[in-house]
Amino acid sequence: MTPATLRELIDRYYQAGVRDLHGLDLQGIDLATAHLVEADLRRTNLSRANLHQADLTHIDGYQITLAHADLRGASLAHAVLREADLRKAHCHRATIVNADLRESCLDHADLSHANLEGANLTQADLSHANLYWANLRYTNLTGANLTKANLTGAKFCQTVMPDGTIRDSECIFV
Repeated sequence: MTPATLRELIDRYYQAGVRDLHGLDLQGIDLATAHLVEADLRRTNLSRANLHQADLTHIDGYQITLAHADLRGASLAHAVLREADLRKAHCHRATIVNADLRESCLDHADLSHANLEGANLTQADLSHANLYWANLRYTNLTGANLTKANLTGAKFCQTVMPDGTIRDSECIFV
């Protein structure tokens, strides 16, 4: 099956109400701009997939593999991405608001200009991650590994840092 045919099949299934795509091996597939809201992507392999500007809002991505995936401009708002593999994922300008990323691996991920407001990154591996100008307001980073992460310009307000302290350097109080 060609990648284009597989994309068409997934689109058709989704439009017909089939949301269960869990456990599939879809590595390298082109799903740019795909609409997969509320899809079941548990344990799905989407490594090296093109998900540029895809709508993955409210997905169940428990133990999903998104290593090296292109998620630039994608929406992962309210997604369950617990224990997910996002090593070296390209998440520039992605919307990851209120997502559950507990115990996920984001080692070397590009999260520059990403909106992670309210995300739960407890025990996540963000070593070497690029969080340049990322929105980390109300984010929980308890126990997260930020070794050599780039936090230049990152926005903090009521952010729980790895050691449990609260960082408020970017709060706007009226």
